[in-house]
Amino acid sequence: MDVPPLTYLSVDSLSHGVGASQVLPYVEALSGRGMAVTLHSLEKVEPSPAIAERLESAGVRWRPHRWGRDGSTGGLARLVRGAAYLRGAELVHARSDSAAGSALLARRPAWVWDMRGLWADERISLGLLRPSSPQDRLMRAVERGAAHRAGAIVTLTEAAIDVLDARHGPTVREKARVITTCVDLDRFAMSPMPPAPPLRLLLAGTLNRRYDVPLMLRLVDELRRRHPAKLTALIPGPSPWDRVLRDAGVDPRAAREAEMPGLVASNHVGFCVLRIDGGVSMRASMPTKVGEFLASGRPVVVNAGLGDLEGLLATHDCGVVIDGDSDDALDRAADDVERLCADVDTPARCRALAEDHFDLDTAVSTLMEVYQRALERAG
Repeated sequence: MDVPPLTYLSVDSLSHGVGASQVLPYVEALSGRGMAVTLHSLEKVEPSPAIAERLESAGVRWRPHRWGRDGSTGGLARLVRGAAYLRGAELVHARSDSAAGSALLARRPAWVWDMRGLWADERISLGLLRPSSPQDRLMRAVERGAAHRAGAIVTLTEAAIDVLDARHGPTVREKARVITTCVDLDRFAMSPMPPAPPLRLLLAGTLNRRYDVPLMLRLVDELRRRHPAKLTALIPGPSPWDRVLRDAGVDPRAAREAEMPGLVASNHVGFCVLRIDGGVSMRASMPTKVGEFLASGRPVVVNAGLGDLEGLLATHDCGVVIDGDSDDALDRAADDVERLCADVDTPARCRALAEDHFDLDTAVSTLMEVYQRALERAG
C-alpha cells in the first residue's frame, strides 16, 4: 500500500506503561511493513538510550520531548507544542485526546484520532476533573472536533463507538474501527496451567483509582477460604492502593517488561476489576493486561460493563465477570474461577480469543487500512 510518511504523536512515555507495551510495538511493526515513521513522544524521564537504539534498528525516527509541567497549564502547553511537532506532516496518527487537540490546531488534512478512552469522563469519575470546568469544556470541544474532523477514528471497543455515535452523530460510526490493546502473540506464548495448590492470582500493570482493589481482595479472601491461594501484585510504580495491598498481606513490586511473559504464565488467573462507579468511561476501556493474560492462556476476572469483555469472555468461556459486590456475586465468581482453572481446555480457549481479538499483527494490518481511509477522505 502506497502511503506517505507517518508522523505519530503520543503523550505517553516510552519507558514504561502503555508507551512501552503499546506504542513501541506498533511503530516498530509499522516500520517493518515499509512505512516511514517519525515518532514524537513526551518523556517524564531522560530518554532511554536502549529505546533509542531499538527504534533506530527498527527504522523509526524518534523525537523525544520533555513532558513539561503538570496541571492544566502544562496540559495546554503540551497541546500547543504537539501542534508544532505536526507542522508539515502528510499523515498523522494522534494517540489520545491531547494529541487530537494538537492535530486540530495543526489543521493537518489527513489524520487519525486514536481514541484511547473517554478522557474527560474518566477523570471526572476519578475526581481529577470538575464537570463543566474550563478544562472539561476544552476537552469536550477536542472530542467533538476530533469526532467530526478526523479522517478516521480508532477505538478500543465497540461500546466506545456507540457512545461517540450517540454524542456526535452517525458519521462517526462510518469512519470508526476497533483496534483494541493488542499483544505480541509470539512473546506471550500459551502454556499449560501451573501446578496447584496454591491457586496463583495475579494483579499486574498500572493500578490507579479506577480499579476496585477492595472488591478484588474480597474475591481473593473467598478463594482462600476454599483453597490455598496466593495473590501477587506487579505494579510498575507507587499506586494509591499500596497500603491497602500491604495490609492484606500483599507486597506490591515492580517487574521488568522482559519478565512479564514468564510471570503471567506462572499464575493461574489475572485480575482486572474496575470500579463500577466509573460510569460511561468503562465502556471505552480495554486494559493492556487483559490481552497479555489471554494470550498466555490465562483466564481473567473483570467486572460487568468493562468495554466489550462481558460478551467476548462469555462467547469463548475464558473469563469471569463479577456482576456486583454482594457476597452472592463473589461466591458465583469464585465458583467460575475454580471451574476455569480446573479445566485443561481453558488455556486453549483463552489463546483463541487472544488470536481472534488481541493479535498485534492483525491490528497493524487494520491500522494501515485506517490510514488509507484517512488519506482518501482528505482527498
